Amino acid sequence: MHPDVTWVLPQAEAVARGLVSRGDLEAAPSREIRVDEVRALSRRLSLAPAIGRRKVAIVTPAEALNERAQNTLLKTLEEPAAVTTFVLVSSEPDSLLATVRSRCLRVQLTPLRAEIIEALLVERGVPAAEAKQRAARAGGSLGRGLALDAEELTRREGLVRELERAASAPDERQALDLAEAHGEREAAHEVAGIAQQWTRDLLVCQAGGAVDANELGELAQKVASQNPPGRLLEQAAACADALEALDQNGNGRLQLERLLLRMREMRRG
Repeated sequence: MHPDVTWVLPQAEAVARGLVSRGDLEAAPSREIRVDEVRALSRRLSLAPAIGRRKVAIVTPAEALNERAQNTLLKTLEEPAAVTTFVLVSSEPDSLLATVRSRCLRVQLTPLRAEIIEALLVERGVPAAEAKQRAARAGGSLGRGLALDAEELTRREGLVRELERAASAPDERQALDLAEAHGEREAAHEVAGIAQQWTRDLLVCQAGGAVDANELGELAQKVASQNPPGRLLEQAAACADALEALDQNGNGRLQLERLLLRMREMRRG
């Protein structure tokens, strides 16, 4: 909330964070950061700091900048105000224009440990048991941990149970129905990511560890006891293959179908 810090987000992200109401937008929230938003940022940065020594602009995720927006931002990056700091947050920095990357210092950030995220969530009033589950599913990201409320955890638990039903069903119908229901690429990516996390949980369970999602502990014990480690490692590789294909704009429904059918084959040895 600092007056000298400006966040630049896609409209969809701002809506998800509760910063903007969907009703305030004339059309569906954009998933891109567009040129008008970059121009507005440049105008704001041209003003002197209100109370701080510097003005800070945080662009996240930077890969959401479309090409026109990146070229517009480049002009500001080439001749920034003396008291301005830009932070471009990106999990896909190589997708940015080379001209933009050449003007940035790359700082590699490692994921936070689960116990750190858990403690920070508890500080923010999240119940201890829920904080532990959120931290285990956050993938090292405090922001993701904050977004995983009880309702989202329940939804993800339901997806895990759907995955298991599809993998163990007597025919392929449930697998194909699940792929159709989540056939849009982002939805397919989420399901493949959940499948990958679940596979990791199964391997941890086989090694004698505990599954952080307590409500899935009994199911994890059952599935882990029915599948040898080699089979689950193959499943982990299949999840990684699906996620890689989806990251490269693969068809969501097709990649999810392939993953689910491979899981069915592996479960049958």
